[in-house]
Order: sequence, then C-alpha cells, then structure tokens
Amino acid sequence: MSILEICHYIQNTEWATNLRQADFAFPLIEGTHIIALSLSVGLILMLDLRLLRLAFQSEPVSRIMNQVMPWALPGFGIMFLTGLLLFFAQAESVYNNSYFRIKVLMLLLLGVNAAVYQYKFYPHMDEWDSGSVPFGAKIVAVISLVLWMAVIVAGRLTAYEL
Repeated sequence: MSILEICHYIQNTEWATNLRQADFAFPLIEGTHIIALSLSVGLILMLDLRLLRLAFQSEPVSRIMNQVMPWALPGFGIMFLTGLLLFFAQAESVYNNSYFRIKVLMLLLLGVNAAVYQYKFYPHMDEWDSGSVPFGAKIVAVISLVLWMAVIVAGRLTAYEL
C-alpha cells in the first residue's frame, strides 16, 4: 500500500469526512491552528531576536527562554494537533500538494535546528547568558527565523492550492 493510498483511506474515513463537511468544526480547527501558530512562532521569534541581540538586549537569554517556552511549547503542541486534524480531513489532496511537502520538510529541519540549540548551546547558556552570544547560537536563530517564515508561507500556499 502506497502513501497516497493510505492518505486516500484516511481522507475517506467517516470521521474525516464528517470533519471536512462540518459547518463549524473545520473552520474552528483551522482558526485554532493559526492562533496556536501565532502564539508559538511569535514567542520563538522573541527568543531568536534576543539571541541575535536585535531585541531585549538588557535581558539575559535564559530569562527570555524561561518566560517564552512555557507558552511556546503548548502552542506548538496545539498547532501540531490541529494540523494533524486538518491533514486527516484532506489527506489525499494535501499529500499531493508540493507546498505541503515543503512545509513538512521545513518543520523537520526546524526540529533538527532546535535539537542543535538544545544540545550544543542550551547547556552552556549560563556562561554567556548576559555576555556575547556564541556565533553558532546566532546561526541557529537565523536558521530558525528563515525556516519559520518558509513554514508560514508554504502553509498559506498549501491552503490556497487545495
């Protein structure tokens, strides 16, 4: 069974059909997805801008991180769950959309980028917290900003192509 056949099966389940045809459920999930994206990405943007010393320069990086992550992570979780629901409702159409594939690739690269920060830079953050941010951490921030912009653009283009 191919991935396309699996997507066809998912999209045509009774549950996915009911979700797709519901008057309020689909728009509510889509709206929640966009709000959660705004919350999560907006807060991650704050951290990235601090790492680049473009905002919050007087605040230690750890303080920004400790304040944004308790909100950004649940926002990402909600965004991920609502994204799955949106995918299930239109799995075959979405799978065939090249913008969706770009979006998924960018999300995977964002996961790798976040892992690099967490394992390489986060454990030593107290050493450079108020001083100079390591060049590698700045590169991670730039990559994060570029990839999140790409995810948002590809997500909007995905919706317009369905």
